Amino acid sequence: MATKLIHGCGVALLIIMGLFLSAAAQEPLPQVSYYVDDSGQQRFEDVSVLPNSAWSSSEASGLSFGYTSNPYWFRMTLPAASYERVLRIGYPLLDRIDAYFVINGEVVQQQVLGDSFPFAQRQISNRNFVLPVQQQEPVELYLRVETSSSMRVPLSLWKPTDLMAEEQGLNTATALYFGLLLCMIVFNLFSYTVARDRRFVYYSAYIVAIGLLLASLDGTGYQYLWPWFPWLQSKAVAVFGSIVFFFASSVASQVLQTETRSPPLHRGLQAIMVAALVLLVLALILPYAVMINIVLLVAIVASSFLIFTGATLWRQGLAYARIYTLALSVLLVAIIINAIGYLGFFESFFIQRYLIMIGSAVEILLLSLVLALRSNEARQERLEAEQRLNSRLEVKVKQRTSELEAVMRKLKQVNEHLEVKSTQDKLTKLYNRGVLDEELPLEVRRARRTGYDLALVIIDIDYFKQINDKFGHQVGDEVLAELARLLRVNFRRAGDRIFRYGGEEFIVLMPGAQELGCHDKVLTVTEVIRGHTFKTGRGEVKITVSVGMALLNSLPGHASSKQLLEAADNALYQAKNAGRDQIRIARSLNDVSEKP
Repeated sequence: MATKLIHGCGVALLIIMGLFLSAAAQEPLPQVSYYVDDSGQQRFEDVSVLPNSAWSSSEASGLSFGYTSNPYWFRMTLPAASYERVLRIGYPLLDRIDAYFVINGEVVQQQVLGDSFPFAQRQISNRNFVLPVQQQEPVELYLRVETSSSMRVPLSLWKPTDLMAEEQGLNTATALYFGLLLCMIVFNLFSYTVARDRRFVYYSAYIVAIGLLLASLDGTGYQYLWPWFPWLQSKAVAVFGSIVFFFASSVASQVLQTETRSPPLHRGLQAIMVAALVLLVLALILPYAVMINIVLLVAIVASSFLIFTGATLWRQGLAYARIYTLALSVLLVAIIINAIGYLGFFESFFIQRYLIMIGSAVEILLLSLVLALRSNEARQERLEAEQRLNSRLEVKVKQRTSELEAVMRKLKQVNEHLEVKSTQDKLTKLYNRGVLDEELPLEVRRARRTGYDLALVIIDIDYFKQINDKFGHQVGDEVLAELARLLRVNFRRAGDRIFRYGGEEFIVLMPGAQELGCHDKVLTVTEVIRGHTFKTGRGEVKITVSVGMALLNSLPGHASSKQLLEAADNALYQAKNAGRDQIRIARSLNDVSEKP
């Protein structure tokens, strides 16, 4: 089922991308001249007066010069037109572009854009750079381009409607690609929930990293994910590239089982992971112009080692190592071809934008297949091992079953008896004071850690001694047991716990309670108790209760569990001193010491 889903996604993606990548009509561009500013200081006024001999000619589609720190100037004359036009620069990683539209030696329009500026600054929202040509008469255009990335300036002239149609197809293909990544992420995370195999989580993280890397290369990330963050855009390729190789090595070690099959290869993969983490830190500190060379070098070394690892285990007979090697080779070939293009040896809009997407899509699909096969194999191995183990143990288990069952029954009875005896009050069936002494400090620490409040409520029966003296201790015990039942019925909020503190005193712990809600709840409970008729062997009895409350966050400083208990106890004392059948709330730690 999984392999059919993966195969179907891949075929659909490639077919639909092919349908949308047909060439759209664009306006013919005149020949472009370019000039290299070796000093990096020349302004438009300096360049515009240069003789024609200082300029070199090139086709608009072939403006690719590799990595260089020098600004480039480009010049062309756009012919007259009776309709609106836009100029697209189809490479989204250019740091700064200064555009000057000149008529009769005078600048009539000037624009500044680039990915070193916030995305919202662009006049036309597009992942590439699009300049509106406001003039319909012939206009001379000068472009100054400066970038720490590859100096690639593919120019094309469009009618706005034609460009919109072109972009719609490209955006659809891009959306299909990222939709495939999302499907694979969901598929692998779902597989993890079913199989509990951490390899699926690592692979999902790898897919996310590839998606972010491609989004940064494609300009989609800057347009939709971090348009307000030029700093991240300037670091994105190096940062996400480092993360990709970290998870690529992790996935390789998990899928190919290098730890057990080849410890030397496993150590090599661990070294790549460490190098990727170091590279990630450096990418956040060093300039992109420095980091891109290091990233490319690490990418070559890491990719070569990953393929070597797969090929080695392939020769050792690991079946799915063949698919792994093929998948990684497809992506690596796409990266190498694209890198050659970045270095300026050729220019292809299709290769620039889609070759790595197609290569990574194929690799992700094939690796998902490998992961599914490996997980299925591991599950089958576990099942076979369990079956063998069960066969060996079955006879012994049968021999000892009756004895163990008898022992376990006795142990269970003893444990249950001990547990009830150690934690439960015999009369009221509530938690006893020993449990309170253990749990109260834990609840105080938990409340401080989470920031939630903690309420401690002490409930004491008024004139309980008179009930014992008048009706006897048996009736007193019946009243205590019935009151415990009422408390259990009324304090039913999740987390509330009730304890018999001693004699006629009960304590309720209410984690996360707020003062107003806690007070209203306690008031309701006291009214229930006041209106309840306690039926005993000596007749009906009515009682009231006095209540003392303390809330941890209402006490100043860092009150301890002991101080919280003393504050509530002091509030109870004040309630009794005020005439009983009262509720009092502790307000300060100083009150604790005022109780005589």
